[in-house]
Amino acid sequence: MTTEQEARDAIHHAFGETAHVDIETFPAGNLSITITKGKHAATIDGHPESGWGWTVDPGEDDGFSGHENVATTLDEALVNVRAALI
Repeated sequence: MTTEQEARDAIHHAFGETAHVDIETFPAGNLSITITKGKHAATIDGHPESGWGWTVDPGEDDGFSGHENVATTLDEALVNVRAALI
């Protein structure tokens, strides 16, 4: 399981102190992460056992429609999000 603190550490490693991060943890261990950098934002949702979906600059109507991009690990999702945001 990826804890909120582990996620924050991974995000800090990927983005340094330059991004604002909000993380919501659900009872089953799923995380919902929002990363804001400048005028852009990304959402990452997932769990270590099921994978991570991510979207950069989601539209207002995308909240419950799922993610087109997927990664098997949180680190992989962060690498892709960082590439899109920077």
